[in-house]
Amino acid sequence: MTVRAAWLPPAGQTRADTRAAPIGTMTPAGPTTTAPGVIPGGDPLTLTGTAAMQAQLGIGRAVVQGSTLQGAYPVAVTAPELLTVAPGHVQYDRLDLVVLRVYDQLFDASGQSLATVEVVPGTPASVPVAPAAPACSLPLWQVRVPVGASAGTGGITWATAATDLRTYTVAAGGIRPDAGTGPGAYVGQYRDTGSRIERWSGSAWVPWPAALGGIAPGSLSAGSYGGQWRDGAAGLDRWSGSAWVPLGSWTTYAPTWTATTTNPAIGNGTLVTRYTRIGKTITYMGQLRAGSTTNGGTGIWNITLPVQAANNGVTVQGPCSYTQFGNNNWIGNAAIPPGGTTVGFTVKTATSAGGFDNVSNVVPVGTNAQIQLTWSITYECI
Repeated sequence: MTVRAAWLPPAGQTRADTRAAPIGTMTPAGPTTTAPGVIPGGDPLTLTGTAAMQAQLGIGRAVVQGSTLQGAYPVAVTAPELLTVAPGHVQYDRLDLVVLRVYDQLFDASGQSLATVEVVPGTPASVPVAPAAPACSLPLWQVRVPVGASAGTGGITWATAATDLRTYTVAAGGIRPDAGTGPGAYVGQYRDTGSRIERWSGSAWVPWPAALGGIAPGSLSAGSYGGQWRDGAAGLDRWSGSAWVPLGSWTTYAPTWTATTTNPAIGNGTLVTRYTRIGKTITYMGQLRAGSTTNGGTGIWNITLPVQAANNGVTVQGPCSYTQFGNNNWIGNAAIPPGGTTVGFTVKTATSAGGFDNVSNVVPVGTNAQIQLTWSITYECI
């Protein structure tokens, strides 16, 4: 038998059995249980298709956890195991499991003491679901068996049909070599994802060391904490908790266009604004282009800010331009009062010193499909 387990046969265990199977204090899953999994080293227990409906499970070692009373079984596959998958269903696909399974007649009704590799067939369905793993077994691979698959019809495309389910277990305190989605076994456990070391916090895998401060290299694919910086391709990037956001990146904002008496309606016109924020400084720009169904409302116009201005006693100004295409252009100022939540606009309406007025539905001209208002302003926010 090429699948052997230490401390399983009621008699006749050899020293080779004992050496081949992993012995020692493995990763704990509880006070008296062990985290099941494959023992790392090379590419253990890999699955390779050998024929239309056959595959070969490679050599390797693993720990299979039974019930609390049974304990954990160290198992070794010392020669490749040939597996045959049953033909596909006539109407639906199904998902089969390849498992490493232990039978122990002292704890189950099998009547045998045996470690083996099995294919557990799933139920065919329009949306197939993998079957539950049997008791005292370790899932290794999932195989999608297409409808009608058989030795005479081309069978299974193994390169795409097999999904790797192998999880790894190591000695207590060891670093687990995987980047799976499964939780850690205990607080303080470490794993190597292939790109970084992570530590199990009790609720999540956290990049480790959890460096504080400093600027990480641009090759860091994910930050360790919200607010971390890295040297990105176009400058500094800040980790938001889920993505790297370039410093000074621009964000689209959907403002509200108001007037002092009756609020305007953009209709088939366009109102596009964007802003960028660095600390307490915001640069805000926008363009309002009226359409044939745009209604300018009644009264002086204001457009809301993405973030309220600081109440610092200073009225902030920036350039604005009001254009009537094919007719005229009026230049002026965009202004935000201390603590303001909107920006208003004043344009030059005459050559005299006093020829300024607030932009409204009638100033500098009545609202029509040929007008456009643009502005850019930088201000301190709250």
